[in-house]
Amino acid sequence: MSLKHIIAIAAGGDGDSRSLGLSSSLASQHDGVVEVLPIYPDSAADMVALGMTLGATMSPEAIEELAAAERELQGRIEEAARAAANQADVVFGPGEGAPRMSVMGRGLRPALAVSRHAALADLVVFGQGHLDHGPGRDVFGQCLLGDRAPVLVARHDVDSLSGPAAIAWDGSPQAGRAVKAALPLLAMASEIHIVQCVTGLDRSATDPDIEALNAYLRLHGVGEGAEVLIEGEDEGAALLSAAKGRLATLLIAGAWGHSRLREAVFGGATRAFLGGKDGPNLLLAH
Repeated sequence: MSLKHIIAIAAGGDGDSRSLGLSSSLASQHDGVVEVLPIYPDSAADMVALGMTLGATMSPEAIEELAAAERELQGRIEEAARAAANQADVVFGPGEGAPRMSVMGRGLRPALAVSRHAALADLVVFGQGHLDHGPGRDVFGQCLLGDRAPVLVARHDVDSLSGPAAIAWDGSPQAGRAVKAALPLLAMASEIHIVQCVTGLDRSATDPDIEALNAYLRLHGVGEGAEVLIEGEDEGAALLSAAKGRLATLLIAGAWGHSRLREAVFGGATRAFLGGKDGPNLLLAH
């Protein structure tokens, strides 16, 4: 169990320090490779396209100003990535061998770029700050729902991953994919809690057997989890509260297991997990 290929999201601002720091530390521990994916907007291309649509043109000076701003963002990302790599004793720059961290160029639109690179990624790491802005949320949604890549929302540094972990278990395929992706992180945890909200279980569609999950965890050598059964009409809030009550520094859960329409109308557990900004690191899979 290891994390050999990690995609770290960076936007040149809030959120980068968490995603880059945690990703580089995981690469150091797992002898892996981190590719940093910039997701800042391509303002120059967007403005040129808008001008063509409206029948107007932009001056070369205006285009150059936008391009210069993008180069500044790219440089800021590369500087932050280099610092994170050095802090974790990871080689910085393209090349062979691991552990290593490199920064991709900003070419494709972010949602398209993440689709192309996430297919063979063991983990895609976002900082909590990336989810506070439209472009970051769009890429997050594409990565999690469109590409079905396992996503880690980094809210604390890598040392927090050695604390207790909580699994929100309902037996769904989404929760199962989250557990499988989280095995290397569960191996780092000091203890595991399996949290189940009995109020929201759908036993006609899934098998939420906790012993079956523990058998899987034991088979993979990460021990087993302590059963924590709770009730609550707001399933997400109840699960998040239970994880915090066990001092969990990592919460593992399936994302949007119900239809998107139902989630949009009723909120859903995933929304509660994402809204808990002061809570544990969050690993999600759809």
